[in-house]
Amino acid sequence: MFEPKLHPADKRPKERGVVIIYTAFFMLLMLGFVALGIDVSKLMATRTQLQRAADAAALAGASAINYEDGTIKQDTALVRATFTAAENKAFVNESLPVQLLGSDVSFPAPNQVKVVTRRDPSSGGSMVTHIAQVLGIRSLAVTATATAQIEPTSAPCEGLIPMAPTVEPGWFDPTCGVTYDLKEDAGDGQSGNYQLLDFPPCDEGDCGDVQGGGAAAIRCQTEKGYSCCVHEGDEFTWSQPGNKVGGFRPGMQARWDADSDRRTGICYQEYTGTGQRIVRIPIIQTFDLSGKKIVKIVGFSAFFLTERPQGGGNHATLKGQFIYDTAPGDPGGDGTLFTIRLIH
Repeated sequence: MFEPKLHPADKRPKERGVVIIYTAFFMLLMLGFVALGIDVSKLMATRTQLQRAADAAALAGASAINYEDGTIKQDTALVRATFTAAENKAFVNESLPVQLLGSDVSFPAPNQVKVVTRRDPSSGGSMVTHIAQVLGIRSLAVTATATAQIEPTSAPCEGLIPMAPTVEPGWFDPTCGVTYDLKEDAGDGQSGNYQLLDFPPCDEGDCGDVQGGGAAAIRCQTEKGYSCCVHEGDEFTWSQPGNKVGGFRPGMQARWDADSDRRTGICYQEYTGTGQRIVRIPIIQTFDLSGKKIVKIVGFSAFFLTERPQGGGNHATLKGQFIYDTAPGDPGGDGTLFTIRLIH
């Protein structure tokens, strides 16, 4: 009997359903890549958030300087670092304020502050994953570290405010309750000048892109500070004609509002804030000027703002309690002018 000859293809084993298996493996692999992409992105975002919080907290802590010996006042530094960290957020499941434990702030050296920010069980929870949970990875612990250090400097190079009191240097009284006019108001006999200064052009810092000495520069520099160096004996700083209320008042009010201690009626000795109410300003030879004139810097002093800038309309005044005179010093030497920088 004749038997039909089988085609070679008819001899292969049946492969029905294999494509479904391959597809399932492929989908599982793709799911893993999706989980990796989504959750790694969240992990990197959380790490960035924690690093930003650690940097800010370390710098805030280092601002608690003991100006007698250049060390850090640790109790004040702990308060400032904790407050500043809480102003930042980082992911758990959603973005939540960063809370520091007491052990998260340490002092590796008398002039250093180290801050550790974390998302782990000890800090209220690790970072919660999303897609990776199908693989059994429900959360990830994330930490960041920053260390800030203070050093004496040879000249004020950060944070000077563009104003000068009218009192001659050497006559300041640090007694609680004694205040000085850091900016007088229109009509106080300043011949069109109201104790504001026009610093030389500076392309550094937060105000580097605001030039020209007008109201915009006054606003930025009163809030953030001037970022280039100024030396005792310099004669290139100009007096600033006009009241400049539109720049001065919102800048100083923003500075006040950024502080954690906004109580009025207190002296520097009672102050527990984050340093925004402490301003360093040049002391100039005289302010008996009219128009735009060169002034000579004869020193630098620090004042504590006793009240939020006052005045409505075209009026604005500012008062402060004298804290101390500042003195330049070489790095590693004596002085009461300091630079704060991140070293890790």
